[in-house]
Amino acid sequence: MTPPAFASVDIGSTYTKGALFALEAGAFRLLARAETPTTVDDLAEGFARVRKQLAAGSGSSTDVPVYLSSSARGGLKIAALGLTADLTLSIARMAAYSAGGKVVRTYAYELSAEEIADLERLRPDIVLFTGGTDGGNSAVVLKNAELLGRSTTDAFILYAGNRKVRDRVLALLDKKAVAAADNVMPEVGTIQIEPAREVIRKIFLERIVDGKGLSAVVREIGRDPWPTPLAVFELAGKIGATQPGWSDFGMIDMGGATTDFYSHTEAFTGGDSVLLRGLHEPLLKRTVEGDLGMRVSAEALWESERTLITSRLAALGRPVEAFDGYIRAVAAAPESRPENPTEEEFDALMAAACVRAAALRHAGTLSKVYTPQGGFYVQRGKDLRRLTRLIGTGGYLSRSTSAGPVLEACAPQSADVDSQPLLPVSPEAYADEGYLIPLTANLAGDFPEEAARTAVAGLRKLKG
Repeated sequence: MTPPAFASVDIGSTYTKGALFALEAGAFRLLARAETPTTVDDLAEGFARVRKQLAAGSGSSTDVPVYLSSSARGGLKIAALGLTADLTLSIARMAAYSAGGKVVRTYAYELSAEEIADLERLRPDIVLFTGGTDGGNSAVVLKNAELLGRSTTDAFILYAGNRKVRDRVLALLDKKAVAAADNVMPEVGTIQIEPAREVIRKIFLERIVDGKGLSAVVREIGRDPWPTPLAVFELAGKIGATQPGWSDFGMIDMGGATTDFYSHTEAFTGGDSVLLRGLHEPLLKRTVEGDLGMRVSAEALWESERTLITSRLAALGRPVEAFDGYIRAVAAAPESRPENPTEEEFDALMAAACVRAAALRHAGTLSKVYTPQGGFYVQRGKDLRRLTRLIGTGGYLSRSTSAGPVLEACAPQSADVDSQPLLPVSPEAYADEGYLIPLTANLAGDFPEEAARTAVAGLRKLKG
């Protein structure tokens, strides 16, 4: 018998959110919603508060199945190592992003002493070690395995490279926490990321769950959590595959620490005068930017997008010093909200910078190349021009009442007429009203169509 209600909780970097749902007529009906600032020293405290609020708000017992996701502790930090930047390393990044990880550094070719030292300082959760097709290059792969084996990194090393030297690689890494998965690129141009994705999820459970009280939550609910971005990634795939009119859409999840961009659309449509350089990217794609966030990453956002923000401050007649002071204040108190019109204006600037930069980094480019025989175009990366709908989610974008912040993803063209970003052209904009997407995403594993239907039904179309 189907339980009368389901609880879903997402432990984020800034807020812990929860909802109680009833499953009725092929969709979920919201019974109660709750949130509290994430208790970063003991995640179980915030989780308990949310469950208590849900029970009080619905008048029901807390004895219901609980689905859980988490992006606390900064998420799953992954360093990707590949043989070449445009092939195996690109696929390694796809595997990391689609598994819900945050790629904090990438390395190509043979590791240098400086890169090994950088990796040791960085302390990622996982090193996704790829390189070589099956039976292809082995010398660089084996040298990198030797260097990693001698390093002091305590990261879990996942080898997903040339299968022919797998045993030798594992022997060189025998003193490390290490596992192997099928090669992410067994043949040139063949992408195979599912086995690596599954191992990354298992490492998430082993490494992240044991920290900051999350293991106590898992024992209480009797269910493993998902990395929040992985849950949302799976939901995005279900929306694109099952919901009429949603085969070409994008979603921007802007949080306190990161901005994630998801797109579900054909990456390359080609044409007689367009050539694809690099990989044909998948239908469903995610990128995440760790320097684009509204609170925890506010200072990093100000640093990376200073040119854009400064120009908009000048247009508004606002002094840079006032904005700089606000950035320091929100970084010191990530749970804070704007308290006056000026601070609201500053938040709007931060949101615009996050969305615009995330879209430009997610999209591919189209460049014109001239030859004696005439000109033609080269596409690199994913074409987002076919997107007909864009969803804004995350605290700020979910509360948005106008399309403007979401449509920052349709940034003006580049000044270089021969190289243009392949951004959305004129999509409809939606807000995830109630910020329910990460909470319905938790249910998508067991109830894929019901969760997708609920997520779409909860969107509000934006104007202006």
